[in-house]
Amino acid sequence: MTINPRRIVCLSGKRKSGKDYIAELLHASIPNSIIIRISAPIKKYWSESKGLDMDKLMSDGAYKEKYRTEMIVWGEEKRAQDSGFFCRTAIEMLKGSDFPVWIVSDLRRETDLKFFRDTYPNRVTCVRISASSEARVKRGFVFAAGVDDTESENGLDHIQDWDVCFQNDGDHLLLQGNLDHLTRICQESL
Repeated sequence: MTINPRRIVCLSGKRKSGKDYIAELLHASIPNSIIIRISAPIKKYWSESKGLDMDKLMSDGAYKEKYRTEMIVWGEEKRAQDSGFFCRTAIEMLKGSDFPVWIVSDLRRETDLKFFRDTYPNRVTCVRISASSEARVKRGFVFAAGVDDTESENGLDHIQDWDVCFQNDGDHLLLQGNLDHLTRICQESL
């Protein structure tokens, strides 16, 4: 496993802002890249301990939403013991892989941001993706107490020093321009 990737792109944003969609598009445009999901260890544990379908938990559907609040509570308890646990575990899940570009699709907390910036200095590009309420609702967003009012959704709202910020409301030309910019940043690192 590459413990020293050349570039890490960390994507952050609210639910239904398009983080996973953008991660997939970026991954498709950068050879030798891999998507890392910090939520994967949470969902792996949850699926194994509860006898659930891991693939459905990793998807963007109702199945995941059914368990989201419980996973958040368990995840917060684990983070209270070790703030970098899920970041390290998500990276360890890549065992045997060697990719120079990592795309972290779900940066959600200040401790996640700190982990990547401190562990991989000068290699991290932090991206904040925003989307209007209307765009998020069109993508299926419905406010859920215990989810949308927690650190999981709001822990990075106060951060101002993003490397790249962009709006993802459905303007395909604007999105493509932002993807091209991120692709160039990654390619310059190779």
